[in-house]
Amino acid sequence: MPWLLLTVSGMVLIVLSADYFTNGVEWVGFYLHLEEGAVGSLLAALGTALPETLVPVVAIIFSPDHSEAAIGLGAVLGAPLMLATIGFAVIGLGLGARKSTPNLDTSTWGTMTKDLGFFLLAFGAALVTTFLPRPIHFAMVVILLGLYLWHAWRLIKGDRHEGVLGHAPSQPLRLSQTPRKTPWLAILQVLLALIGLILGAHFFVTALDAATKIVHFPPFLLSVIITPVATELPEVLNSVIWIRRGKDTLAVGNVTGAMAFQSSVVPALAIAFMPWSLTPLELATGTLTWLAALWIWTRSRSRSLYIKELLTAGLFYVVYIAIVASLYT
Repeated sequence: MPWLLLTVSGMVLIVLSADYFTNGVEWVGFYLHLEEGAVGSLLAALGTALPETLVPVVAIIFSPDHSEAAIGLGAVLGAPLMLATIGFAVIGLGLGARKSTPNLDTSTWGTMTKDLGFFLLAFGAALVTTFLPRPIHFAMVVILLGLYLWHAWRLIKGDRHEGVLGHAPSQPLRLSQTPRKTPWLAILQVLLALIGLILGAHFFVTALDAATKIVHFPPFLLSVIITPVATELPEVLNSVIWIRRGKDTLAVGNVTGAMAFQSSVVPALAIAFMPWSLTPLELATGTLTWLAALWIWTRSRSRSLYIKELLTAGLFYVVYIAIVASLYT
């Protein structure tokens, strides 16, 4: 089936390109002498967030078809839902699988609490926008983009204040095993990977649209459930690996940094290019996501996150699936 081949091709291209993009971005940050916090929380998070960002961008901006726009909206709401629920549950499972330190010490994780607090503010504002008059929507686009720039500046300023120095990435540049003194090869790798991400997202959206016509399933629901499985794969795999290696900060920051980006920049694009009038089911999707993030943010302020608390976040996704099942059975 052509649509199945497109789905697999798009998924593979997205995952491979995301790996090359993240690797290249880390080396660009190193060559430009950026602080470690800025590279990890901002540049690396941007790399892992690009796949789920490009899917709605391609679907909403470049696809006039209504069903493909629904796919884009599903990707906008589905990616944060997966990260705030399944993402933290996977981290909890990773903690349970290792023998030492069965909890996350959050007492020194200023970035994590900042990311989650920002997510609650920005994503909540995006959801409330659906009840506001259309002229105010354009003002909200500017506000959301401005909020993310402020958040990024706050993280960079915090790293500079703490005097954190950047270190060479643990993995060599994909295009060259020999260290270079200039960032041009790393920049070339980032640009090539970006092209791969765009093509992969285009293949995936086209295939998903064709699948909805075959199985007669609402495009929004199919994209909420299926699209994040492919686009969040790099983040989930990275978090599992980092947890097993005892690098808890990287594992959690990989998730919360992407959540901060998806709660502001991605909804801003959707609000700007499509009617932002959410249905009750779409609002339920966003509300459960916000509540899951609120749960993790509240528990993280107690200086420790335990396995049962992280797994509880996954129950919000179970509730969502139950709601969907009750509506379509």
